[in-house]
Amino acid sequence: MSTNIIALRIDDFTAKLVESLIKYKLADNKADALRWIMQRGIQNTKRFIERKERSELIIKTWKEKGLPDLPQNLSEISIKERK
Repeated sequence: MSTNIIALRIDDFTAKLVESLIKYKLADNKADALRWIMQRGIQNTKRFIERKERSELIIKTWKEKGLPDLPQNLSEISIKERK
């Protein structure tokens, strides 16, 4: 694949998105992160990062407090919801 090098300045919001993409291992480096943003758009990238952050918060809570208690009749509830 042929590539071109372009130097550009980005705003703080975009820089935070780039860092988040790298943090969540969705991109290996800044160039990959910017490619991700260009291909998917800023709003889609922002929503994706927000979902990752919410997931990380849930996992952190579960690690600290343990898994939530599930109802004893969970199988029955699941079957009823599918009908």
